[in-house]
Amino acid sequence: MRWLAWVGALGLGIVSGWACGSAGADCSIGSQACSCTTGGACDPNLTCVDGTCVMIDCPVGSEGCTCTGGGACDPGLACENDICTAGGGTEGTDDGDTEAIPDIGGGADSTGGFCKQTGCAAVDMLFAIDSSLSMMEEIDALSGSQSFASFVQDLEALNCGDIDYRIGLTNDNDGGFIGFGANGNPWFDSGEMTAEEISSAFTTAAGSVLGNGGTAIGCEHVLATALSTLALDTSGFLRDDALLVLVLITDVDDHGSYDQAGFGGPCDGFLCTETPQEVQTIYDQLVTLKGGDAQGLAAIVVAGDPNVTEGLNTCMQPASCCGVGGLECGQAHHANRLYEFAGLQAGTNGFTGNICEGANQVPLLIQEALTNNIDLACQTYEPEG
Repeated sequence: MRWLAWVGALGLGIVSGWACGSAGADCSIGSQACSCTTGGACDPNLTCVDGTCVMIDCPVGSEGCTCTGGGACDPGLACENDICTAGGGTEGTDDGDTEAIPDIGGGADSTGGFCKQTGCAAVDMLFAIDSSLSMMEEIDALSGSQSFASFVQDLEALNCGDIDYRIGLTNDNDGGFIGFGANGNPWFDSGEMTAEEISSAFTTAAGSVLGNGGTAIGCEHVLATALSTLALDTSGFLRDDALLVLVLITDVDDHGSYDQAGFGGPCDGFLCTETPQEVQTIYDQLVTLKGGDAQGLAAIVVAGDPNVTEGLNTCMQPASCCGVGGLECGQAHHANRLYEFAGLQAGTNGFTGNICEGANQVPLLIQEALTNNIDLACQTYEPEG
């Protein structure tokens, strides 16, 4: 995580809760029992119901809970009458009898239950990873063969399975695509490479990200880099019929407000002098790249939760977690802009996970996003043509 005590800017007090509910109550947007974001998103493990974030005790796809919109369930379960059950191959009729599930061309999901594919059949996934040396553990966990294989399996199983996918990788300083795929492409295509080949290529590429971003201190920007990588791409990574999924992983914010020169404080002389674009502007440009269809864009953000403050570092920057020892509270800083970006996504297309949960949780958070938010986003995205 981030460890330079003298890096950054005074950020205390930047993140304030939005009032909601009863008068005088402090209720942050996206928190439990508070308003959802304008895009209908909530904090992890919460669901937006009628504009309010609530805890749902029955996750979509779990046993006894509703199936996904495409009729899929967790492994070992089958979708019967829109409920995931341990039974298999049948669904109830109005008179209580059972009948074999008819084959109407939708195929079967990985659990043996009937699954009718709707929405997208292709996904373009771009990882933008903070290249700071403090990200070593997270990058190692993400690129580990077992971890990568697990979430590739979840990616392939989206929306009834047989998903055609591409995976790209970039850093936090407008480095463009990093890595070498098949046919001279700087990204990895499931139609040209096996899952094992993609895993190996991604691991090699991720290893080269660490420490090679060249980002000025305080100017790390995974979100802005994702935009520049796609906007300037001439290799044809983006496809019109594919859901674009940005995976943004960092222990700081995108051009964090607490890292902007002129904010004041003891570290002001070391702060970032690059003025970032507004988050809404970046979002709008990404939607434009998807032909103006907001449903075609999704985001997985793994960064410091701005709703959690464990302490302040010596520059008075707010930290979501401080790390071991407590001498320097800067393991992960508030990712205000990145969480805002996730909240702008349409429907379930935005996911946020707190990087403070630990390096080993990073791939698990991505898997959680894929099997819930992204699965539903793919089902509801209907590309033209």
